[in-house]
Amino acid sequence: MARTPPPDDDAPSGDGRATRWAGHREARRLELVDAAVAAITEHGPDVTTEQIAGRAGVSRPGLYRHFDGKDDLQAAIAARSVQRLVEDLEPVWRPSGRPSEMLERALRAHLRWLAGHANVYRYLRRASLPSAGEVAAANVRSTVSAHVAGMLVDGSLGARVEAAVAHPLAFGLVGMVDAAAGHWLEEPHGVTEEMLGTHLARACWAVIRATVGPLDGPPGDPVGASW
Repeated sequence: MARTPPPDDDAPSGDGRATRWAGHREARRLELVDAAVAAITEHGPDVTTEQIAGRAGVSRPGLYRHFDGKDDLQAAIAARSVQRLVEDLEPVWRPSGRPSEMLERALRAHLRWLAGHANVYRYLRRASLPSAGEVAAANVRSTVSAHVAGMLVDGSLGARVEAAVAHPLAFGLVGMVDAAAGHWLEEPHGVTEEMLGTHLARACWAVIRATVGPLDGPPGDPVGASW
């Protein structure tokens, strides 16, 4: 007769205990992810698992008790980074001022986030390509792009733009900004964050105006019926 395995002490039975334990494990997992982000910030994009574990105060096996391998850890770091980016940029998405000023504020806030989290950004772009790291970088771009598209569609930037125009336009603009910012982080060529923000704001605004026409009308005016 097969022997019945002993109960797993790390997985308490009973709905109440199981729920509390799941919450505890999720909180602990988040603590480890935050420690990983701190280790990346300190040691750079080539941070080792041992350095992450050391920052978290656990052994390497202890770290991976909470993740299904390296890709799962990288995906968790990416998700946490996107969450923080959205939180940091949240005030930017509140419509106020002229459309061009709103666009410039959003760009500058995004550049500040990249400059302030340069090692994390590099890690997300380099780690485990083309899997978790590439998905992570794409998630950051997609998150910002979706917000910009929403502002174009709902009229927050001065006039309503049709979704068929707004979404490819937003994703294209954010892709351009991301590529330019990524290059600037590695090779600034004497360009300051302030200068880059001004250059990119002008370029993005020129593309928007060339694509959908002036956005100076009252909110709610439909524009961009065609390319």
